[in-house]
Amino acid sequence: MATMVMVSSCSSDSSSSSSSSAGVTFKVDGTATTAETVQATLYTNVVAGGRYIDIYGFQGEDQILEFHFPAKIGNFAAQQSFDMTTSWLTYLTNDGANFPGDYFNSTSGTINVTTCDTINNKIVATFNFVGNNSTVNKTITEGSLNISGITHQ
Repeated sequence: MATMVMVSSCSSDSSSSSSSSAGVTFKVDGTATTAETVQATLYTNVVAGGRYIDIYGFQGEDQILEFHFPAKIGNFAAQQSFDMTTSWLTYLTNDGANFPGDYFNSTSGTINVTTCDTINNKIVATFNFVGNNSTVNKTITEGSLNISGITHQ
């Protein structure tokens, strides 16, 4: 049985903008890391029941981050679920080529969104989490996210 997911945005957020200026820094097991490019998308997540932000971070061509959280200000526990009170944060190695070995999905931690301006396309947040690939943990600390471009779907 096929499931259909509809994607839309609020009428006040009808304009589109691509991610052009971003800054994402963090430490992985104590080693400083920077996402060179970031893509952020605002959409309606029918599973979670509201507007959501998806963020993908890259070093060169390789994806290293994938974040999903409600499109609002707040402190969201890092879980592995889609709802309007939690986030799903993932650190990837090897561009995610090997599943599940390269996917360190959040088992604890938080993302604290202090700015979520979907009209002016600005997101500011801090984050930390422990990610697990089913056998090994990666500890992500001192995360800082500052995005000034959001694609609206």
